[in-house]
Amino acid sequence: MPDRDAPRTPAQVRRDGNALRHETSLYLRQHAHNPLDWRPWGDEALARARTARVPIFLSIGYASCHWCHVMEREVFENDEVAAYLNAHYVCIKVDREERPDLDAVYMDAVQGMTGAGGWPLSVFLTADAQPIYGGTYFPAPQFLDLARRVREVYATRGGEVEEQAAAVAARLLAGPTFADAAAGAVIDAELIDTVAAGAVRQFDPDWGGFAGRVKFPVPPRWQFLLHHHRRTGDARPARLLGLTLTAMASGGIYDHIGGGFHRYATDPAWLVPHFEKMLYDNALLASLYLEAGLVLQQPLLLAVARDTLAFLVREMSGPEGGFHASFDADSGGVEGSFYAWTPADLALVAGPQDGPALAGLLGVTDAGNFEGGASVLTRRADLAELAATHGRDEAEIAALFNEYREELRDYRDRREAPVLDTKVVTAWNGLAISALAQAHGATGEPAWRIAAERAADWLERAHRRPDGRLLRAGTDGPATGDGILEDYAFLAVGLLDLYQATGDEARLRRALELIDITRRDFADPAGGCWLTAAGAEAPLGRKTELFDSVTPSGNSAFLQALLRAAALTGREEYREEAARTLARYAGIMEKAGLEMAWWFDAALRLNGPFYDVVVAGDPADAATRALIATVTRLLPPHVALARVPAAGPSAGLAALLPATAGKTAPDGRSCAYVCEHGACLEPAAEPDALREQVLAGWAR
Repeated sequence: MPDRDAPRTPAQVRRDGNALRHETSLYLRQHAHNPLDWRPWGDEALARARTARVPIFLSIGYASCHWCHVMEREVFENDEVAAYLNAHYVCIKVDREERPDLDAVYMDAVQGMTGAGGWPLSVFLTADAQPIYGGTYFPAPQFLDLARRVREVYATRGGEVEEQAAAVAARLLAGPTFADAAAGAVIDAELIDTVAAGAVRQFDPDWGGFAGRVKFPVPPRWQFLLHHHRRTGDARPARLLGLTLTAMASGGIYDHIGGGFHRYATDPAWLVPHFEKMLYDNALLASLYLEAGLVLQQPLLLAVARDTLAFLVREMSGPEGGFHASFDADSGGVEGSFYAWTPADLALVAGPQDGPALAGLLGVTDAGNFEGGASVLTRRADLAELAATHGRDEAEIAALFNEYREELRDYRDRREAPVLDTKVVTAWNGLAISALAQAHGATGEPAWRIAAERAADWLERAHRRPDGRLLRAGTDGPATGDGILEDYAFLAVGLLDLYQATGDEARLRRALELIDITRRDFADPAGGCWLTAAGAEAPLGRKTELFDSVTPSGNSAFLQALLRAAALTGREEYREEAARTLARYAGIMEKAGLEMAWWFDAALRLNGPFYDVVVAGDPADAATRALIATVTRLLPPHVALARVPAAGPSAGLAALLPATAGKTAPDGRSCAYVCEHGACLEPAAEPDALREQVLAGWAR
């Protein structure tokens, strides 16, 4: 092996720290005093491996990841492991939230080699950063044995290993192997109905969600089903979606004291969660609960949406307005301890008379439902039974939670709290802006508008390059790193939602600018977009991400942005680009089904009707506000809303949005124009008439 700098011993690294101590990422700083001589991903670390022709150990995770913490304690703090890796590897740490492009390609590699993936992601690479082997969490003895075997094989048969690694990389670049399996497929109403019907069959009839031992919230899939219900009137997905959202809201996956949802449930009944709280989960779920509450006419779901947004603004919003990334699953090294309760805890808060009744209301028992005899709170109690047990009426029992909620929060806040990762991720803030803007439009509450505007303003100041392109993420200051497709797509959609809720023309102009930058820098001429911009670092080549997961893919979100922009601006090239992308991937969509749910949602909108609605009138006039509220309070997925003064649009607005040209308030009376592809219905001056026109062609 060629000579290189003498490796530092674990003791030396512990004393001086490793190169991660200079990073802003909380996740990287959490490993700055490991005895492993970690380096951040970059030219220096990669050049060191290439020059010495030694393998790379790449570890990818994020700050709120429970098993990342476990592996750090058990493996990366182990001096024997550190001594071996420092001597024989270049060790690189990556925060997946800062570099989702690296995470995506190496996750694909590990899943292709092992059939599984997750975080922490542990990958052994050649000196040229090609994947040799990998996995997720490894106990220390197994990890050390694997590291020794990889190093031995690489040292003795390096050429063969590099050829095999290059072949793995080539397979990754080839993309889905069934791309042509359904050549000629058409995304029509029949196929969309088939996908929705298949989804219904996958639901757990008892607790909702998709049947399985572990349950993740999957808002893109559920929102597609909600929109399909709105489009067709099919009651089956609506019923199962109502069951799901109610079960989640009553289970332990929902934080009844502080608001917001945990990452996922470890059981079918949504009872015991994995306790991370992620910004993207809560933003998407707030949007879903808001729309579902309106459509299904369930006040509980609306209340959960409001409570979730209140949690985001209260606990995840930074001083400059950007929303932070996540809360850790652990508190003081113990998962879930911040959120677990005993009857004694509740008696201390509510006293000996109300404490037992409150414990019954919140599902807290002596035996517990969590580790150590503690309980994760639920809201599934039988009120009649509790009332009989405690000699009180049901209304009095039900009121106990609201009576003591603030005191419960104060009591809990005296515990060691989970660590908040103050990283601000552009894409996830786009999701939060969407949720808040929709909430303002649906409720009229100014607090949601203010929070959305503050986040958008911060992204403009700290996450925008001078040429208009986006930066990915920043921690306690301006962002760094190139934005990827989801940053552009999610933020463009968020700004379109903010424009629809407020009429702020600057938000619309910025959204259209982001759409045009994406078309220039990310687009594949054959249809769809690459994950990274042209010229960005791509160690295994440029990748296309197609499948929706707990968040929409960047591609499917960009389809939504294109279709909404097309309706607003009348620019047919936007609509044609969306249609071309859907046609290109129709074969994959037919095979993938719900794995591309947000693509099917885009197809619903492309197939129409998709209306542009122009409200003309004095913005201070109550009649104008009533017409605007008629649209925004429906949260219609098939409408793009614009506003113009009573005398019609300015020359600039008419040039930007040709659909607004000639739209005025006749005789000063506010009215709305409902149009599609330039053809408009009779102007509507009354909210009821406008509502009827907007919902025409949709079942509800």
